[in-house]
Amino acid sequence: MATFNVNTQRQPDRRLDLKQVLADLVADQLVAQEAADQLLKNRRSSRAEVHPLVVVADQKWKDPRQQKKLLHLEALTQWLAEKNGLPYLHIDPFKIDFATVTKVMSNAYAESYRILPVSVTTREVTIATCEPHVHEWEDQLRQVLRLDIKRVIANPLDIQSYLVEFYNLARSVKGATKK
Repeated sequence: MATFNVNTQRQPDRRLDLKQVLADLVADQLVAQEAADQLLKNRRSSRAEVHPLVVVADQKWKDPRQQKKLLHLEALTQWLAEKNGLPYLHIDPFKIDFATVTKVMSNAYAESYRILPVSVTTREVTIATCEPHVHEWEDQLRQVLRLDIKRVIANPLDIQSYLVEFYNLARSVKGATKK
């Protein structure tokens, strides 16, 4: 009879880094080892806070699964979601009630964790993230909101952009209703 040692402890929180993302892409045969090594060599001196998927997408490498397509940011985001066993979400701002979702957390809190609330029901809040290995916010929000948390992976540039847009719109609407 086989026994399985299941480790139920969560790994410490860590943001994605380019080296690990490239290693995973090479292991999944989406990027050649030589290309990954060259990118790492070229990026060593760069300290910019650019999400690793954005860095890889900027290389405009061909997608070996579909030779006529590039490994663009959406394809990489879908790959990341699948790799981490989380649902992928393409954020459609027209389907989001920004006034409701921005009440879930402050803009500063959302920015600090690179997360974006995208839907709220009486039982659950859906939060988009581009950092699948950062969980600290999840427990904090669950306690404060007393709602289940559903995590989804979304394009890091969409999260960054919609964070600004949603919270600015919510402030504008709130300001207009106070007049």
